[in-house]
Amino acid sequence: MKKQPFTHQQLFSLKKATLEKRILSYYNLSGDSETTIQYLMTLLIRKQLGDDEFELVLSDLVHHLFMERKVTKTLKKFFFYFQEYFLSKEWKYLLIRCFPVRQYAQRLIKAFKNRKANQQTTLLEIP
Repeated sequence: MKKQPFTHQQLFSLKKATLEKRILSYYNLSGDSETTIQYLMTLLIRKQLGDDEFELVLSDLVHHLFMERKVTKTLKKFFFYFQEYFLSKEWKYLLIRCFPVRQYAQRLIKAFKNRKANQQTTLLEIP
């Protein structure tokens, strides 16, 4: 088992600048994107608990992890929590990248609903 660079107490008590520096150095040394995403989730939780200085913390790292790294189960698991980090165009790209089957199914359902709605309106118009 790998030695974790942070304790739970450190993640919830260290200052923003210190955490940013340590998380970046951990990722640069290890390349472990899954653990890094879990640390970023912890920072999101800390923001939700009222620590507003953690708004969009390490956004460049988040962009790198979601846009350039391999899509993993951990990335998919925490994917929707990071929506505020991305513009709508980037978000649509990431949805297709992370969930290609879901996007295909949604397009099929939408097309089916449109056809059904068109058939109903034409039936109503015929006297």
